[in-house]
Amino acid sequence: MQDFIRIENLVFEYVKGEDNTSVRAIDDVSFVVEKGSFTAVIGQNGSGKSTLAKNINGLLTPTSGKVVVDGLDTSDHDNIWNIRQRVAMVFQNPDNQIVSSIVEDDVAFGPENLGVDPVEIRRRVDEALVGVEMYDFRKKAPHMLSGGQKQRIAIAGAVAMEPECIVFDEPTAMLDPRGRSEVLSVIRKLNRRGITVLLITHFMDEAAQADKIIVMDKGLKKIEGAPAEVFRKADELKALSLDVPPAVDLALKLRERNIDIPEGILTIDDMVDCLCR
Repeated sequence: MQDFIRIENLVFEYVKGEDNTSVRAIDDVSFVVEKGSFTAVIGQNGSGKSTLAKNINGLLTPTSGKVVVDGLDTSDHDNIWNIRQRVAMVFQNPDNQIVSSIVEDDVAFGPENLGVDPVEIRRRVDEALVGVEMYDFRKKAPHMLSGGQKQRIAIAGAVAMEPECIVFDEPTAMLDPRGRSEVLSVIRKLNRRGITVLLITHFMDEAAQADKIIVMDKGLKKIEGAPAEVFRKADELKALSLDVPPAVDLALKLRERNIDIPEGILTIDDMVDCLCR
């Protein structure tokens, strides 16, 4: 597969305090995100996940190293407009992204700012709302919606800009289990349509559904691999104050009791299928 995002020896330092002390939030991190893939980034608060996301979208630029998006270097300010057309972002709190008092107007906001033809905007808005299963709410006021519904509107706004990649920065952190499930279902559907997805999350069951997981800790990349490979390192994850998905934990405990459970059990559905056989 073709690389869509390439991160090379990325270092990012914040300057804080009256004495301008440098704090290294990302420390020599390298990895690639393939076009059309679903990559999850996990880690404790302060691990550098959100700073990483903002470097990919060009909201922040590297202190050193490189972030290259579809061949465009984020450090070159002439590339920022093109990068942000390719990479949209959805943040943790949908209220921070919703700018209009009517749902369909909010979804249209991004394409309007890109100068898209009004007829094309209408098509994009309708398709985006259908895609996140919110078309019937197009005339509603966003403040009347649930948290999960608001987040789906924020996602529709990103989708209407027709980016090649969407970076989700803890999009389910403020939602109840039902809202989380709804939003993750939409994210997976977008990925199946060919949109490259980078999901920043601290929910292990969400990360388990990705093609690849990056584990961050104190600005460092600690582990990288497919979910089955990463979650086999349960002891390493626990040393980083991270857990494993419930199904993985159950599989480990059953194997300790000499019950034959195959590798690769990641979700509750996987476990049910295995035990029923």
